[in-house]
Parts: sequence; C-alpha cells; structure tokens
Amino acid sequence: MSKVFLNDARNLKKHVKKSSIDVTITSPPYFDMKDYGHLDQIGFGQTYNQYLTDLKNIFKDVYDATKDSGSLWVVIDSFKRDGAVVTLPFDFSREISSVGWKLQDVIIWKKDKTVPWSKKGTTRKIFEYVLFFSKSENFKYYSDRVKEIKDLKEWWVRYPERYNPQGKSLEEIWEFSIPTQGAWGDGYIRHFCPLPEDLVKRIISLTTDENDLVFDPFSGSGTVPAQAAFMLRKYAGFELNAEYVDMFENYLKANIASKQKAYLASKVSMDADAFSKTIINLRILKFARVLAKKLNSININISKIWVEPIDRPLSGRYEIAAARYVLLADKSISEDELSNAINKIIATPPLSKFGISTDFEFSKNAKEFIHNLPSSDLYIYTATNTHQHKNSIQNREYFKDGFIFSSIAVNINEELYRTAK
Repeated sequence: MSKVFLNDARNLKKHVKKSSIDVTITSPPYFDMKDYGHLDQIGFGQTYNQYLTDLKNIFKDVYDATKDSGSLWVVIDSFKRDGAVVTLPFDFSREISSVGWKLQDVIIWKKDKTVPWSKKGTTRKIFEYVLFFSKSENFKYYSDRVKEIKDLKEWWVRYPERYNPQGKSLEEIWEFSIPTQGAWGDGYIRHFCPLPEDLVKRIISLTTDENDLVFDPFSGSGTVPAQAAFMLRKYAGFELNAEYVDMFENYLKANIASKQKAYLASKVSMDADAFSKTIINLRILKFARVLAKKLNSININISKIWVEPIDRPLSGRYEIAAARYVLLADKSISEDELSNAINKIIATPPLSKFGISTDFEFSKNAKEFIHNLPSSDLYIYTATNTHQHKNSIQNREYFKDGFIFSSIAVNINEELYRTAK
C-alpha cells in the first residue's frame, strides 16, 4: 500500500488493514483555530469535547491498525482560550492512553522560525510537543541510526571511552527549522503548518525498516508520506482537501528520484563512518597508554608498546574492537607476574569500559622490539598523547622519542573543535 486517500480519517477501518502500520507520524488539526477548507473537518467549528472525542476514536482505529512493534508520534501544542492555557497535549495523551496507547516519551521540538511576537502573560512560542507512544513494550527503536556526531565537545578526543562510536545519543530537545512561512520555493509543500522534513526523517529512521508502512491520518500536503517514499518505505494517509492531495502527488513525482538517490547515499555517510573509526582507534591507542600508567604505578616498568588492530569476530557484549599489544617490559619481571597484573587491571574500570578485546605479548629485548616494527605505516605517540602522532617513522632515529608505536594513524587538532563552538 502506498496511497493518500481523499477521505476522512474517521473512515480509516475501511481502507487500512488491522496490524499493518509500523509507525504513525502526524499533527492533528488545530482545535478551532485553522479552517482547512472542508465542511466535515475536525477541530474548526467543534466544541473542545467533540474535538477530543473524534481524536480518541481515530487513534483507537490507528491502534487497531498498528503492529505490536509499531509506534505513534504526534506533534501537538497547547493554546490559550478565555484567558487561560488549554493543555491539549496532556488531555490528548490521557484520552488515547485509555484506548491502549502507552506514552514512552515527551520530546520538545524547538523551532527557530516562529511568529515574532507574544501576548501579555505569555512568552514567545518557539516549541511544540512531540508525544511518542507505543502499542506494546516490544516497539521498534533504532537509536544508533540517529546518534549525532556534530557539535560534540572537544573532550571526545582525549576521552574516547566516554563516547559511543556511533555518536552522541539523542536528547529530549530536537531543534529543526520549519519552512519559512510565506516564502515557499518549488521544493516546499504548501500548508498551514508543514512538519520539517528532517524531523520526519529522524522518526522514520528511529522506528522503521525499508518496506515498512508509514501512516499519517492527517496528511495535509504530504510531508510524512513523501518522506516515507523517499526512504523506501510504503505509505498511507488521509486528507479531506483535494488540492493538498494533488499537491502531494505532484511533489512526489517531481522529487522522488533525486530524494531516493540522496537517501541511499546518506546510508553510507563517510562522516559517520570516519567518526566511528576514529573513536575506536582513539580507544585502542589510549588503552595502551592507560595500561602502562597503571603498571608503572605498581612498579612494573613498561618502556615501549606496539599496538595494532586485529580483525576478528567479537564475542563480548560491549566489545567494539580487538587489538594486539606488545609490551617492552623490564627484564626483572616474569611473564606470569606481568600477565597476572595486566589481567587484574583490565578487569576493572577504567579499562574494562573501553570495549577492547585484547591479545598481549611481551618483549624483554629492545633490539628485538625495534627489529619487529614494520618498515612502513608506522606512527609514534608519547606517554601523554595518543590523539596526535609525532612522526611517521621511516627512520629508526625517532625510536628514542616514542612510547607507543602503531600502524594506526590518528592526528587530531583539538583546537579545531574548541574554535568551532
């Protein structure tokens, strides 16, 4: 199914099968504030109780049509009437929770383009609520797909163990611009209150897989079904205004090829891949530095370490990489004593939190250690810095300056991240 029906959402059961929807993303019509141009519209001309009753009945039908793994995301806001705030988001949540929906989270959508005025007793409105419901406890939610790699503080460079390789977890305030009202371009869908494309993309990425069904019972001019199509999902929707349906179909036809191409390209984003690889490499290198410091604190002297990543299956739940470490140790320490000390250290924080599966080897002979270093792709780090290599070692005269030697090349200027704020 991929269709926006020119019909009333109150007739949903006639067109959408039970347990077929994977996610519903919508913004209900404003209550008695916007005339969407149809005699039977919900909201405009109704009493508040009539409005809530209609919404409750529609979302009961949406609930029945949703898979157990499905979810519902509703963009909704409070308003003022008779001198007081009407808490529509909370009234709405109470009504649809009574038919089975489970409220999982409340997101704040911060908008940077809004009407630039406020009334007495109110601040300027720059946000709306995004209410996230599920049908059951076993709902789809792929948080790693939408972790943020931009605007991270510079601390990720020196403390990579504190950051997920996929980026920063989502927070409860989402900042997305709305299309500029009154300045529509050919690429925009005209509507009283268009949802931001990126907000819809995020929810679709979080909650669905390709070929899943995305639904909007109040499609308007079609932001939700359009984004579903662009991301290789099926879609369904309802809209009473024929002009909006025509607008959506024309927009989709004109943009689907380029938008699907852009979506496919985004799935292999080099920025995200590069960030993930860098975090992992930083962890592998810092692991060696921290281990040596811990060993030196118990009078086990480590003078040099060779570090290289290992390509092998990972077995631990929290493992993100595997690495081989060759330690140049003091001749006075036995290998058994050194192994026992290492096992104790890496079994407890901080090193137990690094997610590195390790292999250890030991050397007591500096000449042998030097001889075994590779002749190319060799990078040097100090005992205090594993995020900026000093030299690519083509000449062994650099050996005396180095503490950690590796095939991993990391060269990050922290100042770039400080000045980017």
